[in-house]
Amino acid sequence: MPDPVRRPDSRQNRGVSPQPTRVGIVGHQEVMAKGLAAMLAEHPDRVRLVEVDHADVVLYDVFGMHLVNGADLPPLVQRRAVVLAVSRDLRPDLRARAVAAGAHGWVSMSVRSLGLVQAVEDAAAGLEVSEQDRLGADVGLTPREVEVLALITQGMSNQDIAERLYLSINSVKTYIRSAYAKIEVTSRSRAVAWCLQNGFAPADD
Repeated sequence: MPDPVRRPDSRQNRGVSPQPTRVGIVGHQEVMAKGLAAMLAEHPDRVRLVEVDHADVVLYDVFGMHLVNGADLPPLVQRRAVVLAVSRDLRPDLRARAVAAGAHGWVSMSVRSLGLVQAVEDAAAGLEVSEQDRLGADVGLTPREVEVLALITQGMSNQDIAERLYLSINSVKTYIRSAYAKIEVTSRSRAVAWCLQNGFAPADD
């Protein structure tokens, strides 16, 4: 399949002599972390794997939004490095939550090595990296509305969502009302049905 991200060499666009972009990896499963490292190693002239603390761009496995509730993402966002979420194609809700939590963009885990490197260079250059088929974009959902709907689909109550996202209960209700209006539903059950029909993951067993 074609790479999700293809652009001219962003290093040339910046008008500077090419220097390898320093990349860190936050992988929550060994196979993902080693796979990303191996892909980057195919292009040593363009990217260099380093510790996260010294990275220009950090690749963040969105499984962390499920495994540790995304607790390790905010400290990364607060650093000077650019954070790219590595999206698992069957869990676009995790990708949406990572973006809502501050990730600067995302790249599909199905990307080939050249596309991954290009995405990293684009991110380091301050260019937009995310693909255009963002979950809920066709009806105008914001990343935060997608995040709230994703948690509703996972079976969480409003109070659970407020605690998970560090929001007030009134803020959660506001996001729900605005999301419901955009997807044209009036009940939680219909919202869940819409979400399941539009790419959101069902509740975990």
